[in-house]
Amino acid sequence: MEHQQPHVVVHPLPVQGHIKPLLCLAQLLSEDGLYVSFVITHYTHKRLVNLSALTTQFPNLHFEPFSDGLPDDHPRCLNFDFFVDIKTKTKPFFKDLLLSLDTKSEKGLSPPVTCVINDGYLSYPLDVAEELKIPLFTFIAHGACFLLTYYSIPKLIEEGHIPFSDDNMNLEINGIAGLEGVLRRKNLPPACMMKEVTSPLFRQYLDETLAMNRASGLIINTFDDLEVQCLPHLANNFSKVYSIGPLHVFLNSKIGNRSHLIASHASLWKVEQNCIAWLDSQPLKSVVYVSFGTLAKRSISQLLEFWHGLVNSGHPFLWVIHPDVVLDEERENVMPEELQKGPKDNGCIVDWAPQEEVLAHKAVGGFVTHCGWNSTLESIMARIPLICWPYTNDQNINATLVSKVWRIGVELEGCDRQTIKSAIRAVMNGRKEEFQNSIDKIAKCGLNGIGHGGSSNQNLEFLVEDIKKIKSLE
Repeated sequence: MEHQQPHVVVHPLPVQGHIKPLLCLAQLLSEDGLYVSFVITHYTHKRLVNLSALTTQFPNLHFEPFSDGLPDDHPRCLNFDFFVDIKTKTKPFFKDLLLSLDTKSEKGLSPPVTCVINDGYLSYPLDVAEELKIPLFTFIAHGACFLLTYYSIPKLIEEGHIPFSDDNMNLEINGIAGLEGVLRRKNLPPACMMKEVTSPLFRQYLDETLAMNRASGLIINTFDDLEVQCLPHLANNFSKVYSIGPLHVFLNSKIGNRSHLIASHASLWKVEQNCIAWLDSQPLKSVVYVSFGTLAKRSISQLLEFWHGLVNSGHPFLWVIHPDVVLDEERENVMPEELQKGPKDNGCIVDWAPQEEVLAHKAVGGFVTHCGWNSTLESIMARIPLICWPYTNDQNINATLVSKVWRIGVELEGCDRQTIKSAIRAVMNGRKEEFQNSIDKIAKCGLNGIGHGGSSNQNLEFLVEDIKKIKSLE
């Protein structure tokens, strides 16, 4: 009977910010009785922390490592060359893996593959799934508004908004349904910064991204009330849209007391739990938490300005500075002592922190962030106002949503110590009540969405039902 379960193959982009939400979704599906194969490259599999504990907690969840076809010394940086390499070199290995799963099912070792859930940043699994006649759902690890900007590119070109030659990146772009009051040049996808939209490079970038609408449906880590203005317009580009989020809170609500056991198991870095003991010694809502994610790169001089801004704000701070945050060309430089140890009295600097646990701590009152989608959702649901310093990709539009639409924080307009100090004091003191009231309302909507009868809860049920329908047609 077990082998009559639907079998879902889940394949993430091999970076922290994409692995975590897709793994949350995989765990949710496994809790609903589906057999889930989480497919990751050998390179990523070796770096993930404590996977054995996850398989114990979720017996329907199975990890299937495979080769990405790249040499061991490949940098695996998320640039255009990387995506070209994996499309040509990883694709045949992914196909072989799907075929090997079929062989396992013929031997009675697992159910046959029902469908694939694939990270939308990867197009080669869609090609393979179509070739093998396996239905595929696309998963997006960022918000609906940012994805809508991609599907607005043809209209942006038609109306002359792109390409542009001047450097006014704050210019507002009007006339795009679902993005009114949100879209500025700086919020556009990186491809839109190219000077020539007829170039093969631009066309390949756009075609690769928009290929996702060939999928059977779109799964997105958001909730209806959060992005109500753009989700209906996004639905015009897909046969079905399943807004299921926030996934980390949804999963925690499903598994109850087990949630504290698995929070860090999807991490590519080992967390430093000693920072929690430090937080325990700090006053209520006094601490500024600082983390710029796993991909944002900063110069040492920028980090030093941040250090001075934090110290001058007068608030204690917990700051995550892992080695990858420094620009590659400065990686060999000696890190200033301030950025290694922090001030003796009111600062704590660590390589990596258990972010969900930190944001939920009673001592934390504000979050300085690059405004990646996971961090934004985690901060909202922990009811912690944000200070946004976006770097690239979806982070700019997320920062605009935070500061202009949802009004749950501020966006830094510069990287000097005075600006940083003023922003911290605004969030922690001057506008604290305003931001707290707004974020409390949004977090409540998020909780309602994952509750019984809520939109995210229903959409997960619809997704599971649709997967079971595919299984019944086999």
